[in-house]
Amino acid sequence: MTQIQPAGHSPYFERAQGMPAPQAHENEGASCDTVSLGEAPPDDGTPGVEKKKWTVMLYSAADNNLEDALLQDAIDLESVGSDKNTNVLLQLDRGKNPSSMSGAWPGCHRYFLNNDSDGKNLNSPVLNDMGQVNMADPKTLTDFISWGMKNYPAEHYMVIISDHGGGWPGAVEDDSHGGWMKTRDINKALEDAAKEGGQKLDIVGFDACLMATSEVGYELKDSAGFMVASENTEGADGWPYPQILTQKSLRNLQRALREKLDITPEEVAKKIIKDAEGFQHSLSTLSAVDLSKMKDVAAATDAFADKLMATATPRETLRNIIKSTKSWYGFKDQFDFAERIINSKDVKDEELKTAAKSMMEAIGTAVIAEQHTAAHKGAHGLTIELPSYPSAPSDEYKELKLSQDTKWDEALGKLSS
Repeated sequence: MTQIQPAGHSPYFERAQGMPAPQAHENEGASCDTVSLGEAPPDDGTPGVEKKKWTVMLYSAADNNLEDALLQDAIDLESVGSDKNTNVLLQLDRGKNPSSMSGAWPGCHRYFLNNDSDGKNLNSPVLNDMGQVNMADPKTLTDFISWGMKNYPAEHYMVIISDHGGGWPGAVEDDSHGGWMKTRDINKALEDAAKEGGQKLDIVGFDACLMATSEVGYELKDSAGFMVASENTEGADGWPYPQILTQKSLRNLQRALREKLDITPEEVAKKIIKDAEGFQHSLSTLSAVDLSKMKDVAAATDAFADKLMATATPRETLRNIIKSTKSWYGFKDQFDFAERIINSKDVKDEELKTAAKSMMEAIGTAVIAEQHTAAHKGAHGLTIELPSYPSAPSDEYKELKLSQDTKWDEALGKLSS
């Protein structure tokens, strides 16, 4: 999906043109007054049945200009549906004025997805008609995940957040409520869901633009086991919606479970990246990150920041390296930046180069799988805030855990002086 300009981002991010900006976030909770319209078929994940291997939850925030694309994605997911090993759940919000697609119903519905090959409509029974909800409110996301864990128990859980994304400023746009979910709000939602459900997520996937950042990974490090996301924007020429995190990977997961007794979250995350290689026309980058390793990435980033602030290397030399680093809408590949520091003949500071090497090693360990097209040479799985021109970090950036726990934001400030 094409990314949008989140409120509060640093100025360089605004250079992406022709992309609507969401209004300021409103902390409006989800409606708790739901209407039950149907039940999942017996023996297909209803409460009280035996645990399945996986519960996959798609959080589809379509109350914006991606409505038809996200709805079609859900319909495609239904073509795989649930089976004896997997529960497949969907929460889809279309806003107050839906398109004519698939019945033109307004508001937010929850589904247990059965296998259906219609291809044009969602035909699984609606479990809850939730009315108008703010999908950008973290409480709404928490409620969906907690509901899924309680009613469709499994050994492993994966949630896919599907909508607009903007990197470390967050994801999920809700036009009806002027909503935008900041990264710290996403983490709060996942933390609260883990407390209520008694188990943290095994995988959080972002079917959204620009979310494979060190800031996002570090923020979520205690809330999920693995993260799957893209450094680049998703889609092109009018948002051709990729099926990587849903249809193809789900089918492959079910096949693997039929062939063996279990498949680990790490294997699932790696397989998603492998599946992405067939959809590179609309998904040019994708990476899987072991979030338990993000502490090491942060520690290495902190050590590198120390050396960056202390180096006698001229600012102009560093800024030229930053400008040449692989970039997507201003976000820079963190590994590529470190590697360019090491390889630069203009950088004489060996301590800085040693710290850069350690940072590369930490990133290489955390990123367990990564794919990119030939046009994106220099992609290694994680970006970081690194403006090409003097620009001090915003107050919002300083609120992120990576800023609070490392000196990276101080280093950015030093570079901008």
